Amino acid sequence: MYFSIIAKVYVYFPTKYVTLTIIHINYSTSMTEHLPEDNSLETTDDNLKSLQTSSENENKATEGTQDLPVEETPPQVEPPVQAEPKQPIFHAPWFLSFHGEGTQYFVIRLINAILQVVTFNFYYPWAKAAKLNYLYEQTEFAGSRFKFHGTGREMFIGYLKLLLILIVIYGGFWWARGDNRFILGFLLLYGGLILVYPLAIHGTAKYRLSRTTWRGIFFGYRGQLGELFAKFFIGVLLTLFTFGIYLSWLEIDLRKYVTQNVRFGSAEFDFVGKGGDLFLIKLKYFAFMFAAFFVVMMMFGIFGVSMSSFISPDSLEKMSTPSFGFIIWLILTYFFVIAIIGALALMRQREIFQYYADNTYLYQNKQWHGVKLNMTFSDLFVLSITNMLLIVFTLGIATPFVEIRTLHFIMPRLAIDGSFDPDALTQTESNYRDATGEDLGDWLDIDLA
Repeated sequence: MYFSIIAKVYVYFPTKYVTLTIIHINYSTSMTEHLPEDNSLETTDDNLKSLQTSSENENKATEGTQDLPVEETPPQVEPPVQAEPKQPIFHAPWFLSFHGEGTQYFVIRLINAILQVVTFNFYYPWAKAAKLNYLYEQTEFAGSRFKFHGTGREMFIGYLKLLLILIVIYGGFWWARGDNRFILGFLLLYGGLILVYPLAIHGTAKYRLSRTTWRGIFFGYRGQLGELFAKFFIGVLLTLFTFGIYLSWLEIDLRKYVTQNVRFGSAEFDFVGKGGDLFLIKLKYFAFMFAAFFVVMMMFGIFGVSMSSFISPDSLEKMSTPSFGFIIWLILTYFFVIAIIGALALMRQREIFQYYADNTYLYQNKQWHGVKLNMTFSDLFVLSITNMLLIVFTLGIATPFVEIRTLHFIMPRLAIDGSFDPDALTQTESNYRDATGEDLGDWLDIDLA
């Protein structure tokens, strides 16, 4: 556009110049009419030459512009449009969704169980790969689903390494016990487990994340095993010296280290929770449980005998034989205690999960994006009760359905700020195929959450 404007201006000014030249020629020609006759010939010749020269100049100047009007107005130049600075994209919160079905998952778990029994559990790595592959492919974020690329062969190699580690640990324990060195056996067993625990955390995070993709973009974990082991070992010593009080700070330190080293393509994670806050949450519910237990014991002591005598008065004379009323009261008290403790434990766990989510952030485009968990206690209570009833009345057969119901419950309640831009993610991580820590983590009941 800029070139065309300059070209038009260039054409415009010569046209004006040609017009002025023609006027000048006409003016000069009119002046020769009043010259004396004796000089008319020379003047005429000079004028003819001048006219001829002017005509040639006019033809050169006007060449290629004959179609343009002489008095063409110059076009208006539009100011260039300035690009606006890039702003974060604000959107409705990004929610996870889960599309798994209990029937399909039940078939997968049933086949896995049969093959594990037939192969004396050596099929376990392939069973776990099939399970994770189904669960990841049924999880969706921003219109695209996740994919797990781990294979049973990779996990089987890690499984063999796990068996070797366990043989060494338990072999040392039984050797020391057979030699009546109980203290040495205790140290070998629990010391070995302490050494294995950070390896399980590190291996689970590194393998599981590096084999997970979303839109072809890999997750990743950049933590170092030595750093994680140092944090874990120091935290364990402080926990022992403080009689368990430091455990909350140890949990926060481990979660913070792992979270800060997780990558979602070009996006980074961070966790800003504090050990003191987690300790206060645990202390609060410990106080609630102690108070509930004290109230129950008071109720049992005050009303137990009176309730028993009300139902069966003869029981006061035969204290050695519990009455029917006393047994009923004892059963009711037991279920009341279980209900109170269960409800408090569920409230405690929900608040801890909420605390973890509220203090987790994603960093992208020089901006932090928060993670939220929208889960109420009443919803979690209903889910827990129905899941427990399903497992109890089906003797565990409904466990796959319970897992699917739980994922359907949790996934839509996890959200990321709408300013997060999934389309801006780029590939930064690489594959990692050592599944040793993955199997250790599964054996120690360690999972990514």
